[in-house]
Amino acid sequence: MKKVLFTLMIAAGIFTLASCSKNCNCSASYNGEVVFEESLEMEDGDKCSDFNRKVSIPAINVSVETKCTPQLF
Repeated sequence: MKKVLFTLMIAAGIFTLASCSKNCNCSASYNGEVVFEESLEMEDGDKCSDFNRKVSIPAINVSVETKCTPQLF
């Protein structure tokens, strides 16, 4: 039982640190192929998910996506 509680506490600590991160790893992809990657520093109140975007144009088979995830450490 102690091992389970310890494991849960460690997992909660990792998630807590990830949510307080000031940096995000962002990548831009064109038709599923990554064409650009960058690390961004966030302002107070911003979240990495604020920068996620996806635009698809089915008529010409084009998809452009920007996805940002928090840096853990």
